[in-house]
Amino acid sequence: MMQRRHCLSAVMGAGVAPLAPAALLSLLRVAPLHAAPADGKSELANIENDAVGHALSPWPAGQKTPPLRALDMQGRTWTLEALRGRVVLLNFWASWCAPCRVEMPTLQTLAGFYGDAVRVLALNVGEGPRAIARFLQSSALDTSALTVLLDTEKEAARAWGAATVLPTTVLIDPSGRPRHRVQGELDWSGDRAQALVDALLT
Repeated sequence: MMQRRHCLSAVMGAGVAPLAPAALLSLLRVAPLHAAPADGKSELANIENDAVGHALSPWPAGQKTPPLRALDMQGRTWTLEALRGRVVLLNFWASWCAPCRVEMPTLQTLAGFYGDAVRVLALNVGEGPRAIARFLQSSALDTSALTVLLDTEKEAARAWGAATVLPTTVLIDPSGRPRHRVQGELDWSGDRAQALVDALLT
């Protein structure tokens, strides 16, 4: 049986080669991402059912931290500077992306587990407030745990390397420095995710 674990949100291309820090290889089984078209949206790819369906890579050495300035659903502005001192998970998603919908409740669980030490920013890529609101109303997500931000023009997604594969999550340490990028669906309530977050808190 084949499982869909990520969505290609913008362009088609070759598989993404996964990289993993040596210290995390024993915890993270990384699967390659294979691109496949679907319904004109370039929606994702097929991962064997024994694969976890995500690729972990370190933030590129020497690459500057992109700026982040985004509005939430209430019109408030969020920046990374205002969140210094916390681990931040910058999650890029869309309501049409099935793996994103599967992943989001686990992000909510992670946010509840870590409390004020971790902030999850869920940036919706390419959709308007009405579509996002409809999705949130039909789901059981707690928006007090997940801060939903707007990236209607996909500018943030392009800047953070998340314009082609959804979901993509960037882990940012308390000093505001990006450390890891996760492409594809990850169970953020599991041991693998906890190992990633705990490493940034110590």
